[in-house]
Amino acid sequence: MDDTDNTDLRGKCYIAYARCASKQGSTQSLRRQLRLIRQLSDGLEMRCVDEVRSPGLGGHTPLLRWDLISLLARKFNQNDYDVLVMADPARLTRADGIGRLEAIFAHCGVRMVYVTTWPTDGTAVSLRTTLSQGQPTRGSSRAGSLPRKAQKAKRR
Repeated sequence: MDDTDNTDLRGKCYIAYARCASKQGSTQSLRRQLRLIRQLSDGLEMRCVDEVRSPGLGGHTPLLRWDLISLLARKFNQNDYDVLVMADPARLTRADGIGRLEAIFAHCGVRMVYVTTWPTDGTAVSLRTTLSQGQPTRGSSRAGSLPRKAQKAKRR
């Protein structure tokens, strides 16, 4: 994700992407992820063109899975979205290579946005920047790792 402010996201079309490795209990997990995505994107006045729900799809294998390939093909064939929004980088992959996937999507004109690395002051922070600066990410014990609205939704 680019290190820019959120003004360039206003009015952009996006796909909400939710993935859960387990089919058991996936409905609740996917709903929670999509709720967090909606809260962020609605606040940025973005327009959702589709929701992709992938229950029972592990994030470890392979790096460029069929679901991600279909999203790239959609960009080429329909060109109906500019941003892929997901709850956290682990939805993309749990394996090494997030940077490579971000680069592939960026080369195709798709920006990645993660709810958990979106700060409350309105500026975007890339996952690599977050990790290199020791800023809190999801699962961190430090407060402020999620936007305020997302923190409230997470408590529910």
